[in-house]
Amino acid sequence: MRLTSPSSPCVRQNAAGADQVLELRGLTRRFGSFTAVDKVSLAVSDGEMVAVLGRSGAGKSTLLNMINRLVDPSEGEILYQGRDIAKLSGAELLAWRRQSAMIFQRFNLVGRLSVLTNVLTGRLNHKPRLPKLFGFFSDEERSLALDALAALGMDEQALKRADQLSGGQQQRVAISRALVQEPRLILADEPVASLDPVNSQAVMEALRRINREHGITVLCNLHSVPLARAWCDRVIALSAGRVVYDGPITGLDDAMLLSIYGSAAALTEAH
Repeated sequence: MRLTSPSSPCVRQNAAGADQVLELRGLTRRFGSFTAVDKVSLAVSDGEMVAVLGRSGAGKSTLLNMINRLVDPSEGEILYQGRDIAKLSGAELLAWRRQSAMIFQRFNLVGRLSVLTNVLTGRLNHKPRLPKLFGFFSDEERSLALDALAALGMDEQALKRADQLSGGQQQRVAISRALVQEPRLILADEPVASLDPVNSQAVMEALRRINREHGITVLCNLHSVPLARAWCDRVIALSAGRVVYDGPITGLDDAMLLSIYGSAAALTEAH
């Protein structure tokens, strides 16, 4: 098994004729009297790389967690190729989580385990229960994991303990782990928030390369407008749980940024 690229890689825009693989309809999540995500409706096409922007508390993380079903919606639909993900349970829900890989700010690696073993954990949902218990991985799966590490420039670190790596290296291991799930959708929740500028660029470049070479759709929560401009084609911006902008990165002007962030200071950081 190998990580392969499509014969003519491209990033398809959410436009007429593109395949809409993910559609949210009136998606809402309440925590008591607080509405974190409020009637969000949007569609994402196959192969897009989309930045999700907004202030802290705008609902970005809750939105991605609902798509992966780590958080259940209070109302609305999550349609993937026409099937309502919000209604899945059991084996069908596990199958969906294989297709929609999550990448987190805090990496979620097991520090005492090797880099290779951490990447191989991305295969656990592909395996029956007994091999899971014994941590058995085939030669084919090990080869797949090494391919994923090589794609992220991390294959030479395969036998190191994960806690011996820098933050940027650990995040690339986490991306490799997501890649071996063989997903169709990657949900990256603030993947560079804890990284320095150099490592932030490296991680965003890795996500963009995966998006282009493997045709995997990427939704990436970001605080940094410059990173969104550098690596994404489309922006979905949230404010108080509602979509206030959904369009090309080129349409993100100062007036729109002010409405998203509510502060003139944000304009300085965005340029």
